[in-house]
Amino acid sequence: MKRWFFYLLILVAISLPCLPPNAGSQQGHKPKAVAEGSAPSGAEQFSAIPGPGKKVPIGNDYYFVYGFDKKPKLGTVILKVEVYTKAGTKETSMEVKADSGMPSMRGAHDTGDRPLKLSKNGAYLLPIDVVMPGDWEIRLTFSRDGKVVFRGSYQFDV
Repeated sequence: MKRWFFYLLILVAISLPCLPPNAGSQQGHKPKAVAEGSAPSGAEQFSAIPGPGKKVPIGNDYYFVYGFDKKPKLGTVILKVEVYTKAGTKETSMEVKADSGMPSMRGAHDTGDRPLKLSKNGAYLLPIDVVMPGDWEIRLTFSRDGKVVFRGSYQFDV
């Protein structure tokens, strides 16, 4: 009698679908929109900006030039942004924020929007911690009188 019960249990166990542990769990999975690389609806759009040292227009009246204190590598690098009027005079009344992180690991190393500090020389500065090799991105947001006037991003490899 015990033997047929044992065979019945084996038969039931074999006929059940094999699922790995936590197969129904969403832990470790990105939402479909993020996993496919598309931005969720309503997300801010960032324009690609040229490399460091180039003039980048902000509307018709301003432009900015940015760079790093050294070639980005593991450790801390300082992002330096200078804003100018169309006539070439330094502009220091804008609010500049930056977010840095790894696009391939969105959310893992992102700093979130952090305001850049204005130096005595009129340059906006922000230390950025590069914590691992790979593709990185800096996303800049420029605001004037509480309104966003420009968003741009630059990707680089470490």
